[in-house]
Parts: sequence; structure tokens; C-alpha cells
Amino acid sequence: MPILYTIRTAKKSFSVQDIPDQDSGSSGRSGGHQQNLEHIVRHFLGDVALDEENIARIAAKCTAETEEMGSSLDINEESFDVHFVSRDVAFYSGEFSHWNFSEKLRRNMRCHRNTADSAVKEYWRATHLQSSVHVITEAITHLPPRQIAEFLVEIFFRYTEVNSFYAERSWVQSKLTICYNYATEYTTGDIPWVCSIFAILAIGTQMAHMEEHRSSPDSSIPEDVAACSEDSIGLEFYHVACRLIPDVILAASCESVQAFLLLATYALPVSTGGLSYTYFGLAMKMAIQNGMHRRYIGHDCDARTLELRNRLFWTVYTIERRTSIMHGRPASIARSEVSADPPTNSPTFDSPNFANMMAFIDLVSLTGDVAEILAQFKKCPRRLLLEYSARLMQLKSKISRWWDSLPANIECRDLNPRGPQFRPNCHLRLCYLSIYIYMGRPFIFNTTTYESSSDGTPNQGSRNVSQAQRSELVRDCVTSALEILATLESLSNNFGLCRASYTEFSSCRAALLVILAQCINSGMSSELQSGLDCGMTLIRQMTGGTSSQSEISYIESIEAAIRQLSSNTESNDPVSVLPSSSESAYAKFKDWTQSMKKDKGFGSTVELASFSPMSSLTSAAESTFNSNIHDLNDLLNSDWVSNDLNLDSEVFLNPQT
Repeated sequence: MPILYTIRTAKKSFSVQDIPDQDSGSSGRSGGHQQNLEHIVRHFLGDVALDEENIARIAAKCTAETEEMGSSLDINEESFDVHFVSRDVAFYSGEFSHWNFSEKLRRNMRCHRNTADSAVKEYWRATHLQSSVHVITEAITHLPPRQIAEFLVEIFFRYTEVNSFYAERSWVQSKLTICYNYATEYTTGDIPWVCSIFAILAIGTQMAHMEEHRSSPDSSIPEDVAACSEDSIGLEFYHVACRLIPDVILAASCESVQAFLLLATYALPVSTGGLSYTYFGLAMKMAIQNGMHRRYIGHDCDARTLELRNRLFWTVYTIERRTSIMHGRPASIARSEVSADPPTNSPTFDSPNFANMMAFIDLVSLTGDVAEILAQFKKCPRRLLLEYSARLMQLKSKISRWWDSLPANIECRDLNPRGPQFRPNCHLRLCYLSIYIYMGRPFIFNTTTYESSSDGTPNQGSRNVSQAQRSELVRDCVTSALEILATLESLSNNFGLCRASYTEFSSCRAALLVILAQCINSGMSSELQSGLDCGMTLIRQMTGGTSSQSEISYIESIEAAIRQLSSNTESNDPVSVLPSSSESAYAKFKDWTQSMKKDKGFGSTVELASFSPMSSLTSAAESTFNSNIHDLNDLLNSDWVSNDLNLDSEVFLNPQT
């Protein structure tokens, strides 16, 4: 049996494996073998005596030094600390921090003095910087009528809380009851949840137009009611929430995390890579400050509060990570730092669907794996390109197997339009297909680099493998783009598309750009032409039937690109939207927004720079945003595509060169 010898000196550590002689019947080692070992010992230890007594003394000394070194470097006592100051506020201190060392020092001093230092105030917060409670009473005056608020809350849970957790419905309802009780006395600790309520109302206004698809054909709502009226009301709610942000940060509670998560969600379709990315960063910082990213092992918190903390953290972590990946930004926290327990299937949390929520968490984790491998392509040596290509192909197969393992009855993969989970399942599928677009998109225009043989010429076997892998990635990318459009078309026909849905709009946009890119490579086929026509129709729906010219400018830009790529492109008629009933809650909401617009002058231009159709909301007469985008060159150089795919306009304008 092999024996491992380890020889240590002050400068070196050297290990030798003693392999028995091939002749298993040999009764001893050869003299040459022993001489070699003695030579090795003298090489490291110098000219020392190798008699049995001296060898035993050297071995004992090496053992003692090893044990001493191990004990001196033992830092297993260092650990993180999560201490609950209140039910909603916790204090987190990581390993090797100033706080942990000071606590260790205090414990040692307490042991020597046998007394506790009562003068030390633990977990100090800068409460003297907080505003007075009057900021809450002033904010409450901006609440809409109770029935309007109830409608917007219902819209929020119906269309926003799809595959991720944001808030408990019962919690929101209880807070609304407090808000409309004018005898309520507030404290500064209430500021975060008040901010959350206004953020929920603002998000509700973004989604309110979806109720038009659920209404009856009989309508008395005038056609000149612009979409910007309800968005302006939403902006009013958002501004109220923004005025509370400094105090939300100072509170640094679990509800602070929730408030920034909701503000990020409101900004997601407006300024994804800017404002929303920043809000997600703040939410993550608040979560880390409360230790929500680490597994809690104490006994100072009840199970329901822990589940709420875990659900909020995983929502912030997954959406922030996916947004960061898709926009080429670094994540706010490394995956190695996350040890929080995943959500559990608790019956007290009625939404979202648990299987869908867990599938989305896994989906983002797989997207992160893809991003890490793609990043290696920019750093790895040329000789390792094939190895990383193989890893990417293995991961692609793993993602496909994972998707096939998900439930296909009601949850996750069930795309039955009559099913209760139709829209959440469609969103999950859009995110799944987007992985293949993200994975294959870098190879559409890139020339594959092949491994060279010893004489410097490309290895033919490597060339064939690389070409096959690249072709497969690009093919899956284009196929996924077409499947995204098919999924969106089914969602449009059976449920309706939401112009404030980042998932729906960004998926459609990414699919259209991939199809345009493939047209450059392979020409305009009937399948690609059909996909472009479908995508144009879908984009037009997501800008709304009464959208302003600034929103339509994106559609005109894409149509200009299609006309330059193919002379056979046919223009698509705007998709009509079903009118709503005057008796519906949505009709009452529209009437209220119109009255608010007249009373408060909400007709002014609202400019929120981003890629989405909601980035500039004006009346048709006042439209000024992107008014000069009329050709393909303007489209490719606009912010609309800057965060999604780097395309060279010259390639589009001169495809033969």
C-alpha cells in the first residue's frame, strides 16, 4: 500500500509517495530505494545524522510544529451575528468585523469583572436624523378614495405578484385600514410601510389598463382618455413615496427592504438599468444590514417572520441578479455570501404559487451559471476555448432537463389558456427561453476561434466541433426568439399584454433584435418574416391602443429597420383593444384620473429616460421624445437597444460589405 511521506522545513513542504515494489512478493525495499530517501532528507534538512534515534527526534519535532501551526491558525470561532432589535429590525455583523471583535473583547472583560457594562448602547441607530411623524400625516392626504385604493391593490396582486413574493394581501389590507382611520397616531417606525403602500398604488396604476381586457364591450369611456392620465396619477403616488426615502433608509428594517423592492418594481419598466437597478441595490443593502442573506440559527424570531424575511430576500436577490445579468452589471452580493433558507410552502402565504416561485429562483440561478461561463470566454487562453464551449453545451443540456422536470399540470409548464396559472406560467416560460437568447446571442456575429495544432495550423477536428457548437447555440437562440413571440401571441389572444410588464416587453424586444440579426446572417426567410410581423403586432399592443407618438416612435423605428432588410415587409394595423364597461371598477378609476387631471393639471410632459415605451408619457400634441428616429441608424444608436445587444449599424445599412 502506498505510504505518503511529508517533509517540512522552514521554507518548503515536500510530499513523497512511497510506492511498493512491483514484485509483491519482495520481503523488503531495495538498497537503492533507501539511499534515495536518505538523499531526499539530506537535501531538505542538510547533512544530518540518519540513525534511528535522530530520525525519531526529527519526526517528533515535525509533528509538534504541525500541531502548533494548526492551533495557532484556528479561526473557527469567527462567525457572523444576527441580533433582533425588534420584530422588524435586526442587526447583522459579518465574520472578522470590528463589531464581532469588540463583542469578543467585551465577553472576555465580563468574565474577568463578572459584571455587565450597562452604559454601552448596543446597535445604535441615527434616530436623531429622522423626520417627524408629520411626514406621514402629510403623505396620507394624497391617498385616493378608499374604493380606488382597493381597486389598485387588487390590480397589484392580480398582475404584479406573478412568480415572486412582494407583500401579503392581508398585510396590505390591514395597513390600508389604518391609513383611512383618521384617528390613527403614527410613529416614525411606520414610515417604511407607508412608503410601501404608495408604491403599491403607483404600481397598480401601471397595470390598471389590463382591466380593459376583462370588461364587457359596452363602454361609455371617451376614446380621448389618454393612457398618460393614469400614469400621471401613478407618478403622483411615486413622488409621495420618494419623499419618505431618507427616513426609510434610516429605519433600516425588513419593511425598508420591502419598500425599496416595490419602488424598484415600479421603476422596472421605466428605467431598468438606472433607477430600478439603484433601488434594487438599496433593497439589497437594507437586507444585508438586517442579515436577511444569512441563515438564522437563533431563537429570537418566530417562524412566520423568518419566512417573510426569506421570501423578501429571495425576491430581491433573484430579480436584482437577473436584471444585473441582462444589463451587464455586477450583482450587489456574491452567491457565496448567500446562505438564507429558501422559501417554504407555508399555507399562510396565499401568493404567489409556490412551485412557480421556486422555479423562478432556480431559473435565475441557472442564468447566473450561464453568465459565469460566458464571462470566461473573454478571459480564458485560446487553448481552453473548446473546454469552455463544452461546459456551455453541458449547461444548456442541464437547463433543458431541468425545465422538462417541472410540473406540467396547472403549475409551471401548463400553458392551457383556461388554467388558473396561465399568465404566471407564460412569464416563467419567457424567462426560460430568454436564457437561450442570452446564451447564443454573443455567437451570432462572432467568428469562432479554433485551437491550433503543433505546427500552428487550425486543428480540423477542433474546427468541426466549434462550428457545430456555435451553430447549435445560434440555432437555439433564434428558435427561442420565435417561441417567445408565439408565447406572447398566445398570452395576447387569451389574456392580454401589459405595457408595464418588464418580462413581456423585454422578451419581445430581445426576440425581435435576434431575428433582425439573423436576417443579416442568413437572409429573410418566410419564418423570420412571419416572426417579425408577429413581433411588430405584439410591440404595438404593449404600447397601448391610445399611446402617444413618443411611444409609437419605437414601433416606427423597428418598421424602418424591417423595410431596409426586406422590401416585402407589410405594415401591421394597430391591434384594437376591447373597450370597458362604464360600470366596472376600472371605469370609475379612469373617471377619477380624468377629474384629477383637470383639477391638478396633469397634462404636462413626464420624461423618464429609458428604453421602454413608458419612458416618456405625453399627450400626442406634446410628444417630443425620440421624434427624430426615422431610420435604422437612429434605431441602432438609440437607448432602446443599448442595454440588450451591441449591433453595428453599418452592418445593417451595408449588409454586403
